[in-house]
Amino acid sequence: MGSTDKIKEKKDKSEKKDKKEKKMSEEAGVKKEKKDKKEKKEKTEKLAKAVEAHLEKEGSVDPEDIIKPAEDLVPFALPLADDKTHKKIYKLIKKGAKLKSIHRGVKECEKAIKKCPLRTAASPPADAPGLVIIAGDISPMDVIMHFPILCEEHGVPYLYIRSRADLGVAACTKRATSVVMLKPEGKKSSGKDSKKEEGDDKKVDPAEYLEAYKELVKTAQKQWNVQVEPWVKGTHPLQIEAKIKGTA
Repeated sequence: MGSTDKIKEKKDKSEKKDKKEKKMSEEAGVKKEKKDKKEKKEKTEKLAKAVEAHLEKEGSVDPEDIIKPAEDLVPFALPLADDKTHKKIYKLIKKGAKLKSIHRGVKECEKAIKKCPLRTAASPPADAPGLVIIAGDISPMDVIMHFPILCEEHGVPYLYIRSRADLGVAACTKRATSVVMLKPEGKKSSGKDSKKEEGDDKKVDPAEYLEAYKELVKTAQKQWNVQVEPWVKGTHPLQIEAKIKGTA
């Protein structure tokens, strides 16, 4: 075998080794991605089970009955609506209640979100199937802790507000409400409901409601990009500051 053949043989071996290493690296990347997704799913399920276990201890009590108002907002209340958006949210929820376009309470909202199709990075762009509004002054916080992950998995935008009591008033309930889900369209009203609406001085225009709903969805998505995404990517100023201090 000549020197040229030996060089060629070494080159072939080197290329095969590089291809093998590249393939192993890609497989490791895929495995890591699958592992991350699995861990995220397990975390969601763990939180959901913790809530269910907590509720079982209380018997067949509605989650809303065991929640108490907290002095401070939960630490994960992001994205948090500003004062101007708070007013828009309450106004839209009142309209949604009249159009039967909302779900109220932890159990009802959780079921409604789970009915929405799951979203992945490969999923094509689609309109938001709903908008979830969560009160931040909740105790115990475990009852609502799983909602952000649940919403993100099903492509449902969400916003936190400051008052559970105000959310209940806006949703036209007799008690405070922790979670409300706004839907783009309301349920078809029965003849009985139609008669009730005819006697209502303040009728709600469905087209006007839908326009305001879409505007609020855009606000929620924008605020998620501003308030939450930096934490997810590890680029939040507080995270960067902590890294600098750690390396100092």
